[in-house]
Amino acid sequence: MEDLDVAHFYVQSGDLQGAYLRSQDAVKIAPDDPDAHFALAGVALKLNKRDEAIAEYNACLKLDPPDKQARDARKALARLKP
Repeated sequence: MEDLDVAHFYVQSGDLQGAYLRSQDAVKIAPDDPDAHFALAGVALKLNKRDEAIAEYNACLKLDPPDKQARDARKALARLKP
C-alpha cells in the first residue's frame, strides 16, 4: 500500500508526524490489514502515544499477522505493560 510506503519513508527521514498521519490513513483504508496496524503502532510508540500503540499492536494480533510480525507485536506489548 502506498500509504505504508510513504509512512516508512517519513520514519526514515525523521518525520514522525507525517508517518503517523499516513499510517492512520492506511488503517482507515485497509482496517483488516495487520501491516497497517503494526506500522501505526510503531509510529504511535515513537510519538509516546502508549495507549494507542497498545491498541494497535492488539489490533494487529487479532488479524493473524505473519509469525515475525506477531512475535514483534507481542514483544512490544510485553515492554509496554506496567
